[in-house]
Amino acid sequence: MPESVARTEMRFGTRLVRVYPAGPSAPAVYCSDYLESGEKVIEECRRLGASAFSLVTVSNLSWDADLSPWPHGPVVSREDDFRGLAGDYLGFLLDDVIPYADSVTGGAPSARHIAGYSMAGLFAIWSLFETEVFESAAAPSGSLWYPCFRDFFMEHQFAGKPRRVYFSIGNRETRTRNQYMKRNAEIMKELSAECVKRGSESVFEENPGNHFVDSELRTAKGICWILGK
Repeated sequence: MPESVARTEMRFGTRLVRVYPAGPSAPAVYCSDYLESGEKVIEECRRLGASAFSLVTVSNLSWDADLSPWPHGPVVSREDDFRGLAGDYLGFLLDDVIPYADSVTGGAPSARHIAGYSMAGLFAIWSLFETEVFESAAAPSGSLWYPCFRDFFMEHQFAGKPRRVYFSIGNRETRTRNQYMKRNAEIMKELSAECVKRGSESVFEENPGNHFVDSELRTAKGICWILGK
């Protein structure tokens, strides 16, 4: 039986924040989840040999709206709702989630990192341009195909100097006719190389399968890498 994972949670309106604490001296990883999966991610991290860290998850989001950096029409399906509210959501993380997490863990962590799958991976990388709070970022199967994001990345500087930036994709994810999504691996490779040019450690990895395979494992791999495992 897997070891149980302690957690504390609070609702902020409809959003659910869960903190899986590892003590005030441990680094903290903030992860936006489509469906809350903190316990599974921690189990995968333990299996991969990660050092101790506190995980903070935020779920019950307006996924497309909260995580898109600027408005855009539908790209994946007619139900897309890219309202460009990432700035507001980042403010929520900084002003509400981080103080709450610190109160649970018993103080400020040794470092703060951000990670996220799919659109949350896009948000994680975008946040590096808006704040110096996060030391590293991981975007497993991140939606870096988002319209105009590649150009935004190349034309702007990070708010600080991130230590590590992680990109990964499933090797079947780009087998699509969608003009944006089919370029995702190419974009990730380019952005990873650009991170290195800017002085950050960076890696691009391929995983087996499509976008909907092994999301917890892929997220754990990204977390382990930015933590230095």
